[in-house]
Amino acid sequence: MFLGHSLLSYASIINFLNTVAPPEPRDPPGVFDKPLEQYYDYIVVGSGSAGGIIATRLTEDPAVSVLLLEAGGSDLENEQTQIPLTAGNLLRSKYDWNFKTVPQKHSHKALNNRENYYPRGKILGGSSSINGMLYMRGSRHDYDEWERQGCKGWGYSGVLPYFKKIENVTVPGLKDSPYRSSGGPITIAHEKLCDLELFHQQAAAEIGYQTYDCNGGDNQTGFCLTQANIKDGQRCSTASCYLRPNMHRKNLQISLNSHVTKVLIKDKRAEGVELLKGTDNPIKHKVFARHEVILSAGSLSSPQILLLSGIGPKKQLEKLNIPVHADLPVGEYLDEHAMLFLSFSINSTLNLNSDKFSDPGTIVDYVLNKKGYLKRSSVDGNLFARIEPHSELEHPNVQAIFVGVAFEKQGIENGYVPYNDEVKEELLKRTTTSSFDVYVHILHTSSKGTIQLATNKPSDRPIIDPKCFSNDHDVEKMLQAIRLTQKMINTTAWRSIGAKYIRLDFTGYCGEVTYDTDDYWKCMIRNFAVAANHQTSTCRMGSPTDPTAVVDPTLKVIGISHLRVADASVMRNVPSGNTNGPSMMIGEKAADIIKKYRQSVNNGGVQTISYYMIILLCIHMLML
Repeated sequence: MFLGHSLLSYASIINFLNTVAPPEPRDPPGVFDKPLEQYYDYIVVGSGSAGGIIATRLTEDPAVSVLLLEAGGSDLENEQTQIPLTAGNLLRSKYDWNFKTVPQKHSHKALNNRENYYPRGKILGGSSSINGMLYMRGSRHDYDEWERQGCKGWGYSGVLPYFKKIENVTVPGLKDSPYRSSGGPITIAHEKLCDLELFHQQAAAEIGYQTYDCNGGDNQTGFCLTQANIKDGQRCSTASCYLRPNMHRKNLQISLNSHVTKVLIKDKRAEGVELLKGTDNPIKHKVFARHEVILSAGSLSSPQILLLSGIGPKKQLEKLNIPVHADLPVGEYLDEHAMLFLSFSINSTLNLNSDKFSDPGTIVDYVLNKKGYLKRSSVDGNLFARIEPHSELEHPNVQAIFVGVAFEKQGIENGYVPYNDEVKEELLKRTTTSSFDVYVHILHTSSKGTIQLATNKPSDRPIIDPKCFSNDHDVEKMLQAIRLTQKMINTTAWRSIGAKYIRLDFTGYCGEVTYDTDDYWKCMIRNFAVAANHQTSTCRMGSPTDPTAVVDPTLKVIGISHLRVADASVMRNVPSGNTNGPSMMIGEKAADIIKKYRQSVNNGGVQTISYYMIILLCIHMLML
């Protein structure tokens, strides 16, 4: 989740950082400046939620050399990457790929040209360095379903050890759970945003949803207090909590501003990668892997790299004059959550607003002590529900994220939803400093999208079409999700703070439809609902004989040796929650798979040598 609250001016933060306290630590001089060598044991493309972990874990063996390639710069170039509540200020910056979709035929009418904005981290740590830091695993049923669909070893029992390997849970009452852990690199903390948290918790209980651990293993629905990747008041990304503590390793080389353009393939074998290194006048390089190339560039960039390398749908590649190495459904099963923002005014000052954020005392308290509002995520909690009760499983298909930040000018003008000018003008008339938002998600959509190449040039952005709400069933599910959220308005908890829905409709945008009817909300869904930036499944995992699969359960690209993909793109289906946690789990599990494969190859070689030595010894004995 990329929570788009750009509530603090960049200049004010930097000025305080420079005048009130010493500068934050920087990377050691020259740590990223080592010249590229020709060969490495492993080449990892992308330093994000999965790639940063894979590179860290593989280099635990000092005999293994790893080159980690990142298209962006260091996460320490900008202090705001470390400050939890200023995540929204990084959107559309140079640390963001700034992807966008094609115009959506069935939705997004309120957006510029009906195009959705897809933020993705172009920075050390990838999207884990610019996202909203929410830590969620999804439901255990998600992973059991993956395994049922051919992803052997990826059921809940197969992934739980890797989630636990990630975690350093500091939340009282959770860290001692058999489903949780407190020894991993990523700190999982609960930082209470504001006093609205209690009212949301009570309202959820009134409509039948008790508080539970959404990352536990028993209950799968209920109200979950925020769990976020925050350590000592700062963001805990894969850059800061996996890579940086291990940058001293001589067998780990990190190359920044290194944009991989394609995988080099010969005779169905991945030999290395081609890349452009530099910012203003990038220089082309070719580097080679003795063992494997691992793509961890994310759900949007990994498929683009595969397609440019000649791995993908044959017709698409031939049309662009790209030699075909493997005819696979790359980019064909884009899965995504859908989301609608609902804003509510209140009659109290329990929420947070720009005045509280920009107060000099707030900033000084954070800079000097890492305390106060700025050390927190902008989320008060999450409600996970099942709106199709006939199902035997408690498999959530609705998520409501409660955001205690006011519906204000900054969020509309600089937030991640690119409203068109007409809509923006109307929304600005309805802002209020006493309010909060609910981001209503449907977690398992019937609409599936695609990613295709626009041209055969790496510099050209791919054609991203999530096909939001192309299936009417998704509209019905979102309508049910809205009705569920509306139940909270009538609870004692919400009535006590005067919670009232802020209508966003106006003429031309559902204003002519009778308010609160099903037709009204269906109109609002088609106009204002957006994709939630949780893209997955563009390099789908499955059985090697599965025609929908790009990689097998060991993450090897089907039909191409020495090449794996390990990031959110391999997820069989999108999980029931934010995707950063599951992506990190994939990184941990992928590293183990690769290590075990290397060990088996080495052991096989030793066994072969021993076998021949025995034969030679027998021959020698016979000749005596």
